[in-house]
Amino acid sequence: MREIATPNAPAAVGPYSQAYEHNGMLFASGQIPVDPKTGAFPEGIRAQAK
Repeated sequence: MREIATPNAPAAVGPYSQAYEHNGMLFASGQIPVDPKTGAFPEGIRAQAK
């Protein structure tokens, strides 16, 4: 099992890993729609998915 992490993503708000790879499968952690600059939740699904 190999942990995958990048400094280009926002830091986790809890004890989470960005992803793990095991036997050719990638297990990614969930994401929440928070603007990393403001901490606010964007309005609407399009803005949240961006």
